Amino acid sequence: MTVAGDMWRGTARGRPLATVVLLLGCAGLAMGQQLVKGPFSGQLIDMRNGTLRVVTILEAPFTMKEKTADGSYKYTGFCVDMINELSRMLKFDYDLYEVPDRTYGAMTDDGEWSGMVGQLVNDKADIALAAFTITSERERYVDFTERYMDYGIGFLMKRSNKEKQNYFAFLLPFQPVVWACLLAAIFVVAIMLFITSRIRIKLNIANPERDNDRQFNIRNSIWFAYGSLVRKGVEPAPRSLPVRIMAGTWWLFGLIVISTYTANLTAFLTVKRLEQPIRSIDDLAKQTEIAYGIPTGGGLYSFFRSQQGTGTIYELMWNYMNTEPTTFVKGLTGGVERVRQGEFLFMYDTPMLEYLIKKDPNCELMMVGKPFRQLGYGLATQTSNRLSHEISLGILHLKENGKITELRDRWWPKVGCSMDGSESEAAAEGLALDSFVGVYIVVAVGGALAMVAALAEVSWHSYCNNRPNVPTQQEDTNNTVSEQRKLTEEVLRGIDNGTLQILIRKTPPVIDTCPAHNGGPPDIKSDGKFV
Repeated sequence: MTVAGDMWRGTARGRPLATVVLLLGCAGLAMGQQLVKGPFSGQLIDMRNGTLRVVTILEAPFTMKEKTADGSYKYTGFCVDMINELSRMLKFDYDLYEVPDRTYGAMTDDGEWSGMVGQLVNDKADIALAAFTITSERERYVDFTERYMDYGIGFLMKRSNKEKQNYFAFLLPFQPVVWACLLAAIFVVAIMLFITSRIRIKLNIANPERDNDRQFNIRNSIWFAYGSLVRKGVEPAPRSLPVRIMAGTWWLFGLIVISTYTANLTAFLTVKRLEQPIRSIDDLAKQTEIAYGIPTGGGLYSFFRSQQGTGTIYELMWNYMNTEPTTFVKGLTGGVERVRQGEFLFMYDTPMLEYLIKKDPNCELMMVGKPFRQLGYGLATQTSNRLSHEISLGILHLKENGKITELRDRWWPKVGCSMDGSESEAAAEGLALDSFVGVYIVVAVGGALAMVAALAEVSWHSYCNNRPNVPTQQEDTNNTVSEQRKLTEEVLRGIDNGTLQILIRKTPPVIDTCPAHNGGPPDIKSDGKFV
């Protein structure tokens, strides 16, 4: 089956071409009348006077024209396959041709219909075959069949190359309140560990040889709680039973938190999030930064034009588009060209936008926001005949046996560019450096704080050693050695003289006011030993 000129002829089962006229309740037939019984009870199909005239419009993937090997053309697509199924089911033949003005149809200012509607109204076609939107305005002039597909109006935009830069993307898995609670939990657990240990020491419950409660001061407790949460083993390890119970509970809590964080971090960082300024029809109507438009001479054009005086957002949008003549484009092709130029949003039927985005070679198109209006596609016929009823029955049969779904799966690609403008669904991309900038900032801040602490410790140590009348650590050691030498000499002298006496020397405790010697709090020395 090929296109000859502007006409393409389809046959059913190789029978001679004929017009289909549906007759109901025929009591008798004139001589020479060729009748074939249809698939539905009581319906007779007259095949005597020629073929059905079927008008269509090229719109991928519903109706497309392809060049064959012999140089001729043929029509393919979802609608072509559907009309072939209907012709086999209802046993009719047809001629397929394109609408001259390449529009679906809208009423002009002089009250005439253009496009495919005009072809039906003016008796130039018997069936309009396309992604033909069923509207109340068109229904007054033509008869529509049962819907073969439901859809909404979507928003087509050019994919933005500017991604949301979030240097602290590693914080995304948890909300700020969760991070605040985790930080508070570290201090609460540390305080509980400290109090538990101090109570055991105060009540003389702790066993010095077995337990290590004294090591759980407030500083070590905070470090232990933090290290346990980030799955890094730290000292001191708990030995007493109460501290072990507290630590074990905290470890379980940390395991759950880290596992949840890791899973969410993978999901957040591997999916690129692009800016979508338009999320609904309300957002589109209220903003002025992005221009938007619709095709002329179609159902969507008629819808917006009919909203004048309604006081709705659709009237607001219509008034805006009227003040910007460039927002009205010539069909889907014109709308896509405007979108590719950037800073333009094109409103159109979602099935065709989905097909277009999936097949886009550069993956630079995307759909944004939530579609508005719930509409449907159907075939249209001239008014006051039974053809629309028979075709409706055929469409219902195709929907019931899953043929419509099969045809949709055949013509709409399942893989290709992403609908929301993210990376291709068939490929994965490594994480960019900007996703980890925040982590490096945290490490840099931690290193800076550590350097400040080290400088402060060195400064304090130098200050303590350089104070007047305060012995340095080396002088303190030398004095201790000198005193021990004198004591030894006195003992030996007593042994030699036979006058050995028990010498009890009590050295008053010396408080070290320079904790920088050992990096900890002031220690108390007694006889040169730390306690």
